[in-house]
Amino acid sequence: MNKSIWTPFLILALLFANYSFSQSSRGDRILAWQVDLPESGNYDTAFYSAQQACMESIHLFFKWNDLQPDTGAFDQTFIASYLDIINIYYPVSGTSVELQMAVTNTVVKEAPSELQSLPFDHPAVIRNFKKALDTLFSHIPFVTLTSLNIGNESDILFGTNAQLYSEFNNFLDSITPYAKAWYNALHGQNLKVGTTFTHTGLTDPARSALCASVNVNRDIISTTYYPLAPNFTMRPADEVGHDFSELVKLYPDTSQPIYFVECGYASSPVCNSSPQQQADFFHHVFNTWDSLQDNIRYLTLFKTHDWSQATVDTLGLYYGITDSVFLEYLRTLGVFTYQGDGTPKPAYNTIMCELDQRNWCPSANCVLALEETLDRSWKIYPNPAQGMLNIDYGQQKEFSIHLIDATGKTQRIIPPGVQSILTEDLDAGIYFLIPKSQGLEVKKVLIR
Repeated sequence: MNKSIWTPFLILALLFANYSFSQSSRGDRILAWQVDLPESGNYDTAFYSAQQACMESIHLFFKWNDLQPDTGAFDQTFIASYLDIINIYYPVSGTSVELQMAVTNTVVKEAPSELQSLPFDHPAVIRNFKKALDTLFSHIPFVTLTSLNIGNESDILFGTNAQLYSEFNNFLDSITPYAKAWYNALHGQNLKVGTTFTHTGLTDPARSALCASVNVNRDIISTTYYPLAPNFTMRPADEVGHDFSELVKLYPDTSQPIYFVECGYASSPVCNSSPQQQADFFHHVFNTWDSLQDNIRYLTLFKTHDWSQATVDTLGLYYGITDSVFLEYLRTLGVFTYQGDGTPKPAYNTIMCELDQRNWCPSANCVLALEETLDRSWKIYPNPAQGMLNIDYGQQKEFSIHLIDATGKTQRIIPPGVQSILTEDLDAGIYFLIPKSQGLEVKKVLIR
């Protein structure tokens, strides 16, 4: 269907009507994303969508017992398929990582099997976690960490049990210097270490003091935020301002900044929401963040794509909650749908417009996000490649490309306009092609 030549002007009129010119500039705020797979399994496409929306850091998560199922062994498959990939994929794209190492995960203690019954401050727990840190850092030496968060939403697991918070605080005090020393040895920089509590836990009078007692010695105040009612429906999108301000009042010290490591809003009508309400939520998030940016330095948009029904059914069993509203809340947190490569919901376009108006990054273009008038794609083929690799620049101007191997070493600089390269002299393995043109995705190729 042909588009009217007046459409761009109508879009601009709508933008002027719905967005004020009072937005603050980006400043030194860090915007992150949680990137999830669409049905097609094309992670690069999902990652590219987040890159276009100014992703500087990415939220990554794993459980302690994913890495160390028991005290006697580390899972080599997990190391090879997760940690070793992290060490390659994100550094070559220039993306830093907020790493969530979950020793707790909402309702579950995630420790090696022999340590499950021991308190967190038991010497055996501390000793084995340090071994886990040894393995972690030795496999991600190239990764720049915006922060390391140890434990996820622990307030839900601990409830109001003061002893559990005390034991956990002792554990964090014991292992934090060890993690910092490792990172400093690798990068010559300080590592921000925190632990993640829910926004409700941090602000609820029954738990806030207990959470605060753990946060005293942390570098950051790490939190998740989903404005949920008790029945898992979404509260009004405009309550963001109150909720963020409430947290800043409790943690006003700008030298201990607040990191929203998850921030999301479901779009399902079952959750008393809609795609447009989800979009409105992110509009309020950015406007509120403008006024509180001295305190709130980091925010992860949760998330790119919806989860599948099978995934949320599995999560429901994990959490012990099979309520249909809760499952629908989990399923529709993405700003893209799940089917195929996913299609953008209104929230993605709203986010792009918010970023565009703050000049957050060159690739955040509101009109392009809404109109999709420019094909920003380029292609390589065949993949896997054997002997020859072809380059299709698409609608882009020709650009140079750096061919990087799995160790991060540049093997070749491909000049603009070259449409094919010989690969016979390259060792078999994974390579990355980094285009030297703004807003284009990094390509991954297997060379045989």
